[in-house]
Amino acid sequence: MANAVIFDMGGILLDFPMLELTAAYSGTAEDARLLDQAIFKSPEWVALDRGLVSEEQVLAAARERLPERLHNGAAQVIRHWDEYLFPKPEMNALARELDAKGIPLYLLSNTSARFYQFRNKIEIWPLLRGALLSFEEKLLKPDPELYRRLFSRFGLAPGECFFIDDLHLNVEAARWCGMESFRYQNDITRLRAALREAGIPAAAEC
Repeated sequence: MANAVIFDMGGILLDFPMLELTAAYSGTAEDARLLDQAIFKSPEWVALDRGLVSEEQVLAAARERLPERLHNGAAQVIRHWDEYLFPKPEMNALARELDAKGIPLYLLSNTSARFYQFRNKIEIWPLLRGALLSFEEKLLKPDPELYRRLFSRFGLAPGECFFIDDLHLNVEAARWCGMESFRYQNDITRLRAALREAGIPAAAEC
């Protein structure tokens, strides 16, 4: 039976509409897509979350892929990307409800060093018992070692944890490590039902 809940961040506690961001600094839908691919779908962005490169290095690599007309747009995207992180109301409401019932809450996120500049956008940040961040650990989900560090760092038993993420591979890795896991695709009713099935007292509706 689960008695602790571990949240992912992007797509779970915060929305990150990347194409809205890149569209704000480009003239056409195609250019917005090019910026998205060159920055957020790049190996350098992954390395940023692993804590191995800087944002300046991400930008330099993106400019090598992009036409010159998008070089300034790429710089603006890098400068302002955290302004396009928005709280997900239904998930934060659920987390507050669980905290009020005494359920320990944790964060396990692939994220970069800018995290500490925007962490207060996570409405439930003050309620979390702990956070394990990829850039600090130099590891990324779905690497099982990152999950093991979560258990060790906070004294958690895998079989007593319920993990929520929006990516299939991350959820499957969590299950492999022994956690109850749920892939969230913006269906809060299904998530609440899954929590109740795992023994966590989530109301049917908030």
